[in-house]
Amino acid sequence: MKKILSLIILLVFMVSFSQAQNKVTFSLGNKKISGGICAYTVYATVPVGQTWHVGGCNIRVTFGGNPSGCLTVHADSPADSANPNISGANGYQTMTTTPINGGVAIGLNILTFNTTGFYGFVGSTTPYRLGRIRFNITGSFWADTMHFRNSPTIFPTVVYDSLVQLVYNTTYQTIDPLVTGVEGNITTTPTEYQLYQNYPNPFNPTTTIKYDVPKSSFVKIKIYDVTGKIITELVNRDMEAGSYEVNWNAAEYASGIYFYRLESKDFSKVMRMVLIK
Repeated sequence: MKKILSLIILLVFMVSFSQAQNKVTFSLGNKKISGGICAYTVYATVPVGQTWHVGGCNIRVTFGGNPSGCLTVHADSPADSANPNISGANGYQTMTTTPINGGVAIGLNILTFNTTGFYGFVGSTTPYRLGRIRFNITGSFWADTMHFRNSPTIFPTVVYDSLVQLVYNTTYQTIDPLVTGVEGNITTTPTEYQLYQNYPNPFNPTTTIKYDVPKSSFVKIKIYDVTGKIITELVNRDMEAGSYEVNWNAAEYASGIYFYRLESKDFSKVMRMVLIK
């Protein structure tokens, strides 16, 4: 009987110790700079033999740039490259990114009203892509720093596993990217056409539209209302290869949904935006 009791106690201790050592690791990687945007992919690595059941999450990253103020949050809804299993599927709402604390941090938001049936990431040596966080580059850009938010002691951590909160330094950990040196003044030439989501969106009354032109082209950017009527033209000219942005002041227009379209000989793309007054 004593041997059985000792074995049970040992097994409980081993399980408890094992669970305490298993952590979901959040990291940033795959840094890309293009079209006036600096972006990182947010990854989660789940230990082999474990499963992360993904509940509602707000994964926060504080950031800074050199020179100061060169980076601002590029809010995305849906989040760029959002994991399709936990964004708009399996009981999850569309994943978003939003500015936090007045724009000194960015939040990657995994949204769900589920109380059961959470999607599970099974342990693997390969990290899972959750989504991308993106930042607007203004002026010169030399370097950046990124730090995952460590939850203040007066607030609970904001990362959940099912209905059970994960406790920082117990069940999950983070890896911040290292600053390995200056980037140099970013003046890269785009390799393909691109039209980006306007920022801010929704907006009132001004918004910025960024776009890439990979070669000398005649480019047009037009604004349409919900009936398909052209209401203004922001760009109509020959352009050299490069990354550009144009502002639209919609002060004279009513609240509602509008569309903007980039056209060239080889490319056309339409995006949606919302004016709220």
